[in-house]
Amino acid sequence: MRWLGITLVLAVLPAGCASTKPAARAFPDVVVESWEMADVLSMNQRIDAAVAEGTAWPTSPLSATVELLGGDAETRTVSLFVEGAGEGADVTTVVIVRDGFFNDSVRGDWHRIVYRRGADGTWRVAEARRATRCWRGHHLESYSAQLCP
Repeated sequence: MRWLGITLVLAVLPAGCASTKPAARAFPDVVVESWEMADVLSMNQRIDAAVAEGTAWPTSPLSATVELLGGDAETRTVSLFVEGAGEGADVTTVVIVRDGFFNDSVRGDWHRIVYRRGADGTWRVAEARRATRCWRGHHLESYSAQLCP
């Protein structure tokens, strides 16, 4: 794994906690103009295989996201944001933003993954969205479902 200067940023919102403090921001300041739905079947097949092998990562949406998306790209920055990860939560959303790809057209990507907890305590992907950001052409400062030039 060749990551240069990986930055992991976690913003976790506690579920069911009353507070007079302003709410923490759950997701990054990124503009997502459009997205496409990602293939959840292949993600869930990987999770099922890991569960069958007794691997621990399917018991955590954050770990599952890193396993499914975080380790394959040659990128400079990876940011992870989690919402709904409080005690007893059955639905959790994780956003992963990868930036600084070592690629001449695609600068980075954005994924929003909604997980649901199963009866066995492991998590499956219920929905996944993705968009890309370009080095040149359109979408220099935003993410889109359009292909980069």
